Amino acid sequence: MPSFKTNLDLQQNQLLNAVLQNQPDLPQNPVEGQLYYNDGKHTAYLYNGSWWMPWGEYSAGPSPTVKQYLLNILNPSIKLSGVFVRLFENQDVVRIDSHFSTSDTVDFIVECRQSVNDPGFSLTDRPIQAVYDGTETNAFANSYLPANYWLYLGIIQRDEIIIVPADGDPVVTPKEEEPAVPPGETEPPAAVDAEILGLLSITITCVTR
Repeated sequence: MPSFKTNLDLQQNQLLNAVLQNQPDLPQNPVEGQLYYNDGKHTAYLYNGSWWMPWGEYSAGPSPTVKQYLLNILNPSIKLSGVFVRLFENQDVVRIDSHFSTSDTVDFIVECRQSVNDPGFSLTDRPIQAVYDGTETNAFANSYLPANYWLYLGIIQRDEIIIVPADGDPVVTPKEEEPAVPPGETEPPAAVDAEILGLLSITITCVTR
């Protein structure tokens, strides 16, 4: 196909029947003003020089003020209650990116609360799952964040599966095996109950109203 190494001046003529570049992932090394269409999310994106923004809903008119909340949680576990961020102006969430540094997964929710002690409304209609290769969502049930509310991130508790033997079945208590320690090595440290090793990174991108 032809490749142009310079700007193409149409001299105010229309570009007819044009289609944006279709691909499942973000283009590499973008420049400000670049467009592409995510064929998996069925959404067009505009690069504003810093972030890929869904094109159309927030790109019209003056450039919106973009705010990002970066949350890094080391070794998230079921005992972790959550993280709060105070909001000082009205905002809309445009995307949530999450990443977990190991092959495990972490499920979490993002809520908007009027009070830290009272449940609020969830930004998505289902929990978000952070995985090793990264996750981004832009489908929100509620994206509006009112001023003076709280942005709450909570880790989903993982219930342990308990198998109850049926009536008459023998109850077998498995013998706990001692960990093998190679010669010259010290005893391995005891595992922390219900702990997930790794770093959970979450980026919430918002625009002010």
